[in-house]
Amino acid sequence: MYDDEIRSRRHYDARARWYDWANRLAALSRFGAKTAGNVLRGIAALRSASELRLLHHALEEARGVQRALAALPGVLRVELAGSVRRRREVISDLDFVVGHARGAREQLLRHLSEAPGVTELAAAGGSVTLRFAGGTVVDALLTEPETFGLGWVRATGAAAHWEQLAALARQRDVPLEGVAYPEEADVYAVLGLPWIPPELREGDGEVAAAAAGRLPNLVEPRDLRGLLHVHTNYSDGTTTVLDWAESCRQAGYEWVGITDHSQSSPYGGGLAAADVPRQHAEIDAVNRQLDAFRVLKGVEADIMPDGSLDYGRAVLDGFDFVIASVHTRFTMTEREMTERVLTAMDDPHLSILGHPTGRLLLSREPYAIDLDRVFRKAADRGIALEVNADPHRQDLDWRLVRQVRDLGVAVSIGADAHSVGGMANVEIGLGIARKGWLEAGQVLNTRDADGFLAHARRRRGGASWAAAL
Repeated sequence: MYDDEIRSRRHYDARARWYDWANRLAALSRFGAKTAGNVLRGIAALRSASELRLLHHALEEARGVQRALAALPGVLRVELAGSVRRRREVISDLDFVVGHARGAREQLLRHLSEAPGVTELAAAGGSVTLRFAGGTVVDALLTEPETFGLGWVRATGAAAHWEQLAALARQRDVPLEGVAYPEEADVYAVLGLPWIPPELREGDGEVAAAAAGRLPNLVEPRDLRGLLHVHTNYSDGTTTVLDWAESCRQAGYEWVGITDHSQSSPYGGGLAAADVPRQHAEIDAVNRQLDAFRVLKGVEADIMPDGSLDYGRAVLDGFDFVIASVHTRFTMTEREMTERVLTAMDDPHLSILGHPTGRLLLSREPYAIDLDRVFRKAADRGIALEVNADPHRQDLDWRLVRQVRDLGVAVSIGADAHSVGGMANVEIGLGIARKGWLEAGQVLNTRDADGFLAHARRRRGGASWAAAL
């Protein structure tokens, strides 16, 4: 894959510079080779972190670069590729495939070198690396129309995905180079495969599944009927119940699940138990006011250190559903945290386990917890696990989503939105769900309001997950 090759060259150059600086530091008074190495490793770690960006920032930046590239003379088509198109959670470089007219490559290179903000250009083979004044690095594969599809496949998939396709081509004696493949589907078709969605192209079984006719029919934006996990001005949100309802209805949703923080979350302006009846009365009033739309009474209840749910039974009985999350004491031992969460899962009010690992990307590691035990209990008790779509969380990790999918555990996509603008988080959550091979039927948001509430009622009734299916 071309972007892996470019990064290998960068790695070689960086390593050469590393040895040069190590030798210089080691030559200084009181700087031995070991000390110099430790200093440089610390610098490298900081530099690596500073070069990474979260997916939502990368998407925004990439779309701007895409528009700029498309406006250059001689450019016929520009498509996003690489890890952004695969919806990886953390991004380094931005990757594109740029289609140009025949014989126009040299002219395009000149235009690229003169583009506003470009401070460095390096061309190698059919690819070019651009560095912008703000530090953004762009890798672009330049290709003519007849080879655009092949280039897009190579530039999108992880190296392992391309290697598996190439191996299949050798096995079936199918030439990939020197043949016209204007679209991605042409490449997969000549190999006897259906088009593989970009999110799956990680080299983790998707080629074999495609060959066997077992690719999942991934959940699509149009499948989502309800928006879950939103905060109002009753806790730390800025949006009223009515504004949430109207905004969701305008966006095409049929229902919204309100989930303000519970009272033990002073950092989140937790909803006091005494204010719950007032909020519920407001929700009832909004439901009477709106036609063909429903607001559901939910809460994001804290899982207390002892595993109990905030509020207790008397208050929790008044909610339609409960998302339960850990918000404190992240430094518990694995045994303590696991028992804390497993105890909470014994409470029949708990419908959905919120952001199950507590991670904040590039900021906070997941807390120690035995996820195998948590996942097995979720499967046994019929508890859904959240894909928290906050771009800083993206929790569950997509690798774990696939694991819970294989256990038959339902998943909810939670926007974790504190304003109407947070509805955009759903795009991030949908990408995680798709990377986890989820189909529509495995996502609670694809149900109508009654279907979603049936999940919570089965929990309250003590029915097993198997009996609920």
